[in-house]
Amino acid sequence: WNPPTTPGPAGCSIRYKKPGEATWKEGLPMWYDSRNSECRGRLVHLAPGTDYQVQFAMPGKTPVAQVNSKTWSESFPIAKTVTVGNRTTQLNITEGGSPSGYVLYTGGSIDVANGADHNIRISAPYVIVRGLTLKGATRDAISFVQGAHDVVIEDNDISGWGRDSGKRSSEGWKIGVNADSGIKASCGSAGPWMERSIVQRNRIHHPRYGSNSWSDGHPLGPNAIHMFECGGNHVWRYNEVYSQTGNYFMDGFGGSENFSTKGFPNQDSDIYGNKISHVWDDAIEAEGANRNVRIWGNYFDQTATGVATTSTSAGPVYVFRNVWNRSRMLSMKTPDQDQRAYMFKSGSQSGFGGGRRYVFHNTMLQAPPAAGSTLTSGGGEGLSGPNSTQILENTVSRNNIYHIWKPHWASIDTKGGPGNDLNYDLRNRAVMGISGAEANGIVGTPVYAPGHGWSSEAGGNYSLATSSPGYDRGQRLPNFNDNFTGAGPDMGAHEAGTPAMKFGR
Repeated sequence: WNPPTTPGPAGCSIRYKKPGEATWKEGLPMWYDSRNSECRGRLVHLAPGTDYQVQFAMPGKTPVAQVNSKTWSESFPIAKTVTVGNRTTQLNITEGGSPSGYVLYTGGSIDVANGADHNIRISAPYVIVRGLTLKGATRDAISFVQGAHDVVIEDNDISGWGRDSGKRSSEGWKIGVNADSGIKASCGSAGPWMERSIVQRNRIHHPRYGSNSWSDGHPLGPNAIHMFECGGNHVWRYNEVYSQTGNYFMDGFGGSENFSTKGFPNQDSDIYGNKISHVWDDAIEAEGANRNVRIWGNYFDQTATGVATTSTSAGPVYVFRNVWNRSRMLSMKTPDQDQRAYMFKSGSQSGFGGGRRYVFHNTMLQAPPAAGSTLTSGGGEGLSGPNSTQILENTVSRNNIYHIWKPHWASIDTKGGPGNDLNYDLRNRAVMGISGAEANGIVGTPVYAPGHGWSSEAGGNYSLATSSPGYDRGQRLPNFNDNFTGAGPDMGAHEAGTPAMKFGR
């Protein structure tokens, strides 16, 4: 929304309701981007397929603008069903549907046994690929090419794709060709033709070859999902990404270019409810524009980082209620000698920064030491830019649990970056590079309710015990923690007294 005058640091007010409801609900104020005199923001926790009225206002003033909108339906009309059957050759999908009727491809398995580049190549719009088992692609299991948009990929089992790069890790693992992926779209200079992909409830696992760890430099190898410079309006949810030693992913979900005004997932997209493990770099690499992108309710384990948003050139990006368990970076070191990274890699790059980043209600866990080790198994830092030239800026952090592994490291490190607003977080170590931050934060170690915490693994139980630091001590955030229990919101991803979080299928 373009406000009539500059609203200042408070941003623009936003409220919403369903037609016919008497009471308006408050949203988190939209961030004001002075670079184009625009207020941007998103509403969360809305119902699918539902009409809403949304009003905008200058801070503290009567609303002066309204839009009537509708969330996406979760039901997709089917005009035609194609039974795939069991086959050993690549399926080229050239027939698509329309908004009033998708073409559904289902029923069978495709194992090309390294005899074709892809299991499925899609060049048509309004397509659903459902319930297939896909194995043995030389490059990418599912490839989107120009002509594909409005595609739903759901309930599939995808494995065994990729090429041998000829490189070997220090341990002797075969390294796959970089960014060979379970699902892939390369848009690039052809323009952002790939929009509105929905990737849900898939198992994407065990690529044919793996990635190197940071012991051999920046990881190179396969992704579960990769998109290069495509359009927006993507939803990736409830997927399970996993593998084994020697076949780790480079990134779980990611793409490029990281330092750009597009990148991945570019804009207006949601990544939530996924379970991602066995990754030598980023569980989720959301880097580039990040214009109204939401990354929430995901579970990460055995990854080098959680969510990377270096850089965020447009913003805002919302990263909330994610959970991170164990971390590793250096396969050639013992766990105690590892160089653990951050849950949130959150820097900027000259010319490709300045976008707002919101980090709310996330939880870093610390599992007990691995066998033969003395230090805990979780991440090294909570929130940080990756280096002195890619520093944390324009970031709001609230109600997180930043529980790190070493006493002399920092829970948060801005590296001197400007425009950060850090408060109401529970952390066990220092804040570096900024003065006056975390005035209402808590220094302490989280205590979890019985059966909760790291031992829940991906079971969804991470609520604090009533005796824990951070219990009922979070800040109220309109639309993001409306349904808190007790005297106030809890810090961390899981509010006490609410059902277990749900990840994957």
